[in-house]
Amino acid sequence: MTKANKRSLGPRLPAELRDALDGWRHGAGPLYQRLAAALAAAAERQDLLPGTKLPPERVLAAQLGVARATVSAAYELLELRGLVHRRQGRGTHVAGADGAAAAGRAAELTTSLQRNVLFRRLGECPADAIDLLGSCAPPSLPVREALAAAAGAVDLHELAAEGGGYLPLGYPPLRRAIAAHLTAQGLATAEDEVLVTGGAQQALSLLASCYIAPGAVVVAEDPTFPGAIDAFRTAGARILTVPVGPSGADTDLLAATLSQTQARLVYLMPTFHNPTGCVMPESARREIARLSRGNQLPVVEDNTLAELALGCQPPPPIAAYAHEAPIISVGSLSKLFWSGLRVGWIRAPRPVIAQLGPIKAVADLGTSLVSQAIAVNLLSDADRILRLRRCELAGRLGLLHDLLEQRLPDWRWRRPDGGLTVWAQLPEGSSADLAQIARSHGVLIAPGTVMSPTGRFDDYLRLPFDHQPETLEQGIGRLAHAWQAYHDALGAHGLRQPGVIV
Repeated sequence: MTKANKRSLGPRLPAELRDALDGWRHGAGPLYQRLAAALAAAAERQDLLPGTKLPPERVLAAQLGVARATVSAAYELLELRGLVHRRQGRGTHVAGADGAAAAGRAAELTTSLQRNVLFRRLGECPADAIDLLGSCAPPSLPVREALAAAAGAVDLHELAAEGGGYLPLGYPPLRRAIAAHLTAQGLATAEDEVLVTGGAQQALSLLASCYIAPGAVVVAEDPTFPGAIDAFRTAGARILTVPVGPSGADTDLLAATLSQTQARLVYLMPTFHNPTGCVMPESARREIARLSRGNQLPVVEDNTLAELALGCQPPPPIAAYAHEAPIISVGSLSKLFWSGLRVGWIRAPRPVIAQLGPIKAVADLGTSLVSQAIAVNLLSDADRILRLRRCELAGRLGLLHDLLEQRLPDWRWRRPDGGLTVWAQLPEGSSADLAQIARSHGVLIAPGTVMSPTGRFDDYLRLPFDHQPETLEQGIGRLAHAWQAYHDALGAHGLRQPGVIV
């Protein structure tokens, strides 16, 4: 190579960056995704420490022998995932492998919001406030009647005579009932592949305890279920993210990320994703099953909303496409029947269930036997109750649609095919700021940042539609007044800004 050619390449890359990008072209997806995945993995390994300045686009492009647009797209993707900061005149700096801006500010924000927003209903919320923080509305009269019948059919005398009730793996009749229920849905399951939990949240906490040590990497969607963020971060996980589109997680980017990092676990919600409501197509599910099988990488699929279809029927669970892969399914009766029941499950290969049993025993010695016996009776009547539940939810989604069209017509949202929530985008401003104003107007809402491991989506908020019609009408009415007050304040202070389309 001539001296002129050497000079054209510009400054040499720092040694740590050259090492980090060694073999970066190997992997799946377009070049910019591979480059982004390699840089993200280097940050995860702390080969590139938070605050490290990355080369200018033209310099890195010349050194790697790619177009500047490739580097620009990679940097934009890293910024989208919260892994770098880009400022005019200051360049591009590493933010941290888990997407925490400026050495943890976003993680602190997320944790603070989760503790102080989602759980305010437990403490200082106004007595007359309308609670639209989450999907935990009381069940309708027909579902309550089914619950009462299921509870009334439990023979406590006989149940108590069976033993002390310490069954860490779960009440055998319920394990059999869950296995039969999942098999009927297209996921062949045996009794010993089921562990009963105290709801889906405990299931995620048990899995975090089983798989995650401090510093371990978990790959999750962004946005995602906030309870999963809490469970993984409590276990000390570092969360890498993949964006969610209309068809769920970006599988090309997921594959590229996995090829460049030593992930310990992948967490996905493929069916009626919380909060976006999207459904992952069959082709993507097959690809994820292939990745799990090929890498023997545990994939947790959260199916707590999968049976609440309000449109077309979704594909079978991911686990149905690779029985020999370490794919773990989480389910719950909380969203189907009543959150107060606190009965969920983990469906996994037998060795995984055997590992989880002692962890469950330490946690609580076993889920309430009375709740489990009620759950057995509910599952025997599940088809009928689910028809009632879906009909009820379809009507309430239609009501929320009309209320948003009438009261908040400049908001943008996509009607979900199932689940319990609408993911709404503000035309301007901050959902976290709006939440504070909404509170003063007597309605509690969850800003989009609560759903993001990277603290993003401040122009989005999640609205549950499972509430009673009068609650939805009053809640959206109060929210509309809060929005008008916030909108006026933005205009008065010259703070209006366009929302970011995701």
